[in-house]
Amino acid sequence: MANIIVCIATCNRPQGLRRTLESLAAQQTRHHLEVLVADNDAAHQEGLAVVEQLASQGYRWPIEALLVAERGIPLVRNALVAAALARPGATHVAMLDDDEAASPGWIDAMADTAQRWEADVVGGAVLREMDSAIAPWAARHPLLAPKQRGQSGPVALVDSTANVLIAATALRAMGERPFDERMALTGGSDKQLFTRMQRAGFRFAWSEEAVVTELIPASRVTARWLLMRGYRVGMTDMMVERFHRGRLRALLGEAPRIVAGFLVGSLGAVATFDRGKRVERLGKLYRAAGKIAGLAGFHYEEYRKVHGA
Repeated sequence: MANIIVCIATCNRPQGLRRTLESLAAQQTRHHLEVLVADNDAAHQEGLAVVEQLASQGYRWPIEALLVAERGIPLVRNALVAAALARPGATHVAMLDDDEAASPGWIDAMADTAQRWEADVVGGAVLREMDSAIAPWAARHPLLAPKQRGQSGPVALVDSTANVLIAATALRAMGERPFDERMALTGGSDKQLFTRMQRAGFRFAWSEEAVVTELIPASRVTARWLLMRGYRVGMTDMMVERFHRGRLRALLGEAPRIVAGFLVGSLGAVATFDRGKRVERLGKLYRAAGKIAGLAGFHYEEYRKVHGA
């Protein structure tokens, strides 16, 4: 039986956090769970209030909340990791976002995959649920599609903490502050950590059965948001490449894809009257521009604004 510490970073999403915690209370599991929540909103502390209320009502698992006053996703994740690894007997750290709900068999599917494939890091499928009706053109966009791989098994890399299980021994090997705090509000610190772990020889696997569902607010179903998300992903991908390979090698390795992104994005966008296809093709241009920004050291802080409730 594993001793799993489930960690959730939250900021200004009390409704989403409650949904996440309720899904954890409904887990059908043979493992021992503890839940840690880190609130990154020093002004309102709504996450702390949600945890206090659920704990007072007899929440199923041991649950604790902490406040991280300085804004920044990796700062919150580092605080969660430190608190989780200080728990006696912790074997794994799991992470979910505060806009996700876990399916009842989620944690056992993650643990079973880790054991079967002897993986240090396991990622799981993320389905999408819209909080309101959306236009047909947006429904087809890849960024709003489910994150699935078709089957479970070993993979080269897991790139997100949105649904992940990490062996405690592997996390300890990455130092006291494993998430890169230079990426405080840009995003990408999860991919940065897992790239480091990959280079250190840790093993990764994927669980198609460990499903969580992300609630997508209407503010994320706009052409501007989708384009800027592509820009941000391109930027943080190149930040990670630059950190590990240096600026010149990262540029040489990515130059053909950057050029292709500009050509396909610009020419492809003007060659169609379909709004969905136009936004998707423009996204390739935005992603290429983001890669240049990442190489040049410019930072777009997407996570300065919180979407959803």
